[in-house]
Amino acid sequence: MTALPRRLSAPERRQQILDMAASLFVERGFESVTVADLAHELQTSRPTIYSYFPSTEAILDELLGQRLSALLSRLDPLLRDLSPDSPPSNAAEVVFRFLLGEADTLRLLHSGGAPTFQARRHAFLSQLGERLTLSPQLLVRRQPELLLLITTLLDSLALRAVTDPSLDADRLARSLNTFVVGGAQALRGGHGSGS
Repeated sequence: MTALPRRLSAPERRQQILDMAASLFVERGFESVTVADLAHELQTSRPTIYSYFPSTEAILDELLGQRLSALLSRLDPLLRDLSPDSPPSNAAEVVFRFLLGEADTLRLLHSGGAPTFQARRHAFLSQLGERLTLSPQLLVRRQPELLLLITTLLDSLALRAVTDPSLDADRLARSLNTFVVGGAQALRGGHGSGS
């Protein structure tokens, strides 16, 4: 006699939906995934999905909220542990390498182009920037343009590196460091400030 599969608790079912949705959003792109697709993959009904989430947008919102919050929480101690005597480029490299380890979250964050994604990406980059201003190595406290450049580069280069295995992440990290140090020094010295 075979045992019947164990019935999932509500929190377990909810997490199962989130996990499957994340996988499908990354694989197919957010706009290509429907509640029917989720139900099919989970071998359940659409009403079951709807009993937990009113839409795929609500699932996405929950996923990004959880994952981006956890990502930033894991990043905070890394930035705190940087020595004030570290070279200026060290903070950018630390963050870049950290983001490379967050491949699934980066792919999820970039799995669609709708306004929801744009708003989440901008909010994430703003939160990342706030954390970077606390790092004395980056010298970006009074230079919002440099901070925007650095956060955008970190996000874009990390995504590109995790989606293109032909790229050499170590070379990218060194090039990014060179760019960040040069840009910070130029702006600090008044070069390129537009004055």
